[in-house]
Amino acid sequence: MLYPVYLHAGDEEHAHGVTIPDFPGCFSAADTEENLSRLIQEAVELYFEGEEMEIPPPTPLEQLKQDPAYKGGVWKLVDIDLSKLHPRMM
Repeated sequence: MLYPVYLHAGDEEHAHGVTIPDFPGCFSAADTEENLSRLIQEAVELYFEGEEMEIPPPTPLEQLKQDPAYKGGVWKLVDIDLSKLHPRMM
């Protein structure tokens, strides 16, 4: 399922940072943009591992773009494989 992520582009000295708004407190970073999707998937899997929570649907990108908390970066849609998530059932 496609989820919006907020990307702060890195440079030669800093990694690319990613925030995943639909999963509060879930973030990732990668030295290269090619590794971002894989590392985002890993971060989301760890976020849900053994936790009692439902997997929320993606927030519409149009809604997130209006949030003043997200400045200085760019939005990207990332395909999160929900079948790999193993939350504890409520």
